[in-house]
Amino acid sequence: MLRRTVADTDELPRERWRIYFDDLSRGLATMQATVEIDGPDLGAQVQAEGLVLGGISYDDRDDVLVIGLSPGGATESLEHLVSMPQRIRVESSDAILPSTIEVEDSEGERTLVRLAAAPALPTG
Repeated sequence: MLRRTVADTDELPRERWRIYFDDLSRGLATMQATVEIDGPDLGAQVQAEGLVLGGISYDDRDDVLVIGLSPGGATESLEHLVSMPQRIRVESSDAILPSTIEVEDSEGERTLVRLAAAPALPTG
Protein backbone atom coordinates (compact mmCIF):
# COMPACT_ATOMS: atom_id res chain seq x y z
CA MET A 1 0.00 0.00 0.00
CA LEU A 2 1.17 3.55 -0.73
CA ARG A 3 1.85 5.96 2.12
CA ARG A 4 0.25 9.40 1.68
CA THR A 5 2.75 12.24 2.22
CA VAL A 6 1.07 15.40 0.85
CA ALA A 7 -2.10 16.18 -1.10
CA ASP A 8 -1.77 13.94 -4.16
CA THR A 9 1.75 12.55 -3.72
CA ASP A 10 2.37 9.01 -2.51
CA GLU A 11 5.64 7.56 -1.29
CA LEU A 12 6.23 4.05 -2.60
CA PRO A 13 7.55 1.54 -0.08
CA ARG A 14 10.83 -0.02 -1.29
CA GLU A 15 9.37 -3.54 -1.37
CA ARG A 16 6.83 -2.39 -3.99
CA TRP A 17 9.24 -0.59 -6.37
CA ARG A 18 9.91 -3.47 -8.77
CA ILE A 19 6.26 -4.55 -9.01
CA TYR A 20 4.97 -0.97 -9.30
CA PHE A 21 7.29 -0.05 -12.19
CA ASP A 22 6.80 -3.40 -13.97
CA ASP A 23 3.01 -2.84 -13.85
CA LEU A 24 3.35 0.80 -14.88
CA SER A 25 5.58 -0.06 -17.86
CA ARG A 26 3.18 -2.76 -19.06
CA GLY A 27 0.27 -0.33 -18.96
CA LEU A 28 1.98 2.62 -20.66
CA ALA A 29 0.34 4.11 -23.66
CA THR A 30 2.49 6.52 -25.63
CA MET A 31 3.68 8.97 -22.99
CA GLN A 32 6.17 11.78 -23.31
CA ALA A 33 8.65 12.30 -20.52
CA THR A 34 10.83 15.14 -19.34
CA VAL A 35 13.67 14.15 -17.00
CA GLU A 36 15.06 16.79 -14.66
CA ILE A 37 17.99 16.37 -12.28
CA ASP A 38 18.31 18.51 -9.14
CA GLY A 39 21.38 17.97 -7.01
CA PRO A 40 23.36 19.80 -4.36
CA ASP A 41 26.43 20.03 -6.63
CA LEU A 42 24.85 20.74 -10.01
CA GLY A 43 21.56 22.52 -9.33
CA ALA A 44 18.47 21.91 -11.46
CA GLN A 45 19.04 20.73 -15.04
CA VAL A 46 16.80 19.27 -17.74
CA GLN A 47 18.41 16.07 -18.99
CA ALA A 48 15.78 15.06 -21.55
CA GLU A 49 12.64 16.78 -22.77
CA GLY A 50 9.65 15.51 -24.73
CA LEU A 51 11.02 12.01 -25.31
CA VAL A 52 8.85 8.89 -25.47
CA LEU A 53 8.90 6.91 -22.23
CA GLY A 54 9.67 3.31 -23.11
CA GLY A 55 9.46 2.07 -19.53
CA ILE A 56 10.79 2.31 -16.00
CA SER A 57 12.17 -0.63 -14.08
CA TYR A 58 13.79 -1.19 -10.71
CA ASP A 59 16.59 -3.76 -10.48
CA ASP A 60 16.71 -4.76 -6.82
CA ARG A 61 19.86 -6.87 -7.33
CA ASP A 62 21.92 -3.87 -8.49
CA ASP A 63 19.79 -1.29 -6.60
CA VAL A 64 19.23 0.85 -9.70
CA LEU A 65 16.17 2.49 -11.25
CA VAL A 66 16.30 2.48 -15.07
CA ILE A 67 14.27 5.02 -17.06
CA GLY A 68 14.07 4.07 -20.74
CA LEU A 69 13.52 6.92 -23.21
CA SER A 70 13.34 7.20 -26.97
CA PRO A 71 13.30 10.20 -29.28
CA GLY A 72 10.98 8.15 -31.52
CA GLY A 73 11.53 6.71 -34.96
CA ALA A 74 14.69 4.76 -35.75
CA THR A 75 16.82 6.77 -33.32
CA GLU A 76 18.60 4.80 -30.61
CA SER A 77 16.97 4.60 -27.17
CA LEU A 78 18.44 6.33 -24.13
CA GLU A 79 18.57 5.20 -20.51
CA HIS A 80 18.77 7.31 -17.39
CA LEU A 81 20.00 5.40 -14.32
CA VAL A 82 19.45 6.30 -10.68
CA SER A 83 21.82 4.28 -8.52
CA MET A 84 20.93 3.47 -4.92
CA PRO A 85 17.54 5.22 -4.80
CA GLN A 86 16.47 5.99 -1.24
CA ARG A 87 12.98 7.35 -1.72
CA ILE A 88 10.46 7.33 -4.56
CA ARG A 89 7.37 9.53 -4.60
CA VAL A 90 4.60 9.42 -7.20
CA GLU A 91 2.25 12.31 -7.94
CA SER A 92 -0.93 11.28 -9.70
CA SER A 93 -3.15 13.41 -11.87
CA ASP A 94 -5.56 10.50 -12.40
CA ALA A 95 -6.09 7.04 -10.96
CA ILE A 96 -4.05 5.19 -13.58
CA LEU A 97 -0.87 7.01 -14.55
CA PRO A 98 1.35 9.27 -12.46
CA SER A 99 2.05 12.82 -13.63
CA THR A 100 5.42 13.03 -11.84
CA ILE A 101 7.81 10.47 -10.38
CA GLU A 102 10.44 11.82 -7.98
CA VAL A 103 13.44 9.67 -7.10
CA GLU A 104 15.96 10.67 -4.45
CA ASP A 105 19.32 8.89 -4.41
CA SER A 106 21.78 8.28 -1.58
CA GLU A 107 23.64 11.56 -2.27
CA GLY A 108 20.49 13.72 -2.09
CA GLU A 109 20.21 14.16 -5.86
CA ARG A 110 16.62 14.18 -7.08
CA THR A 111 15.45 12.93 -10.47
CA LEU A 112 12.03 14.16 -11.60
CA VAL A 113 10.25 12.35 -14.41
CA ARG A 114 7.31 14.42 -15.66
CA LEU A 115 4.83 12.51 -17.81
CA ALA A 116 2.34 13.80 -20.34
CA ALA A 117 0.24 12.19 -23.06
CA ALA A 118 2.01 12.30 -26.41
CA PRO A 119 0.38 14.58 -28.96
CA ALA A 120 -1.94 12.80 -31.36
CA LEU A 121 -0.58 12.03 -34.79
CA PRO A 122 -2.21 13.93 -37.62
CA THR A 123 -4.74 11.92 -39.59
CA GLY A 124 -4.48 12.05 -43.31
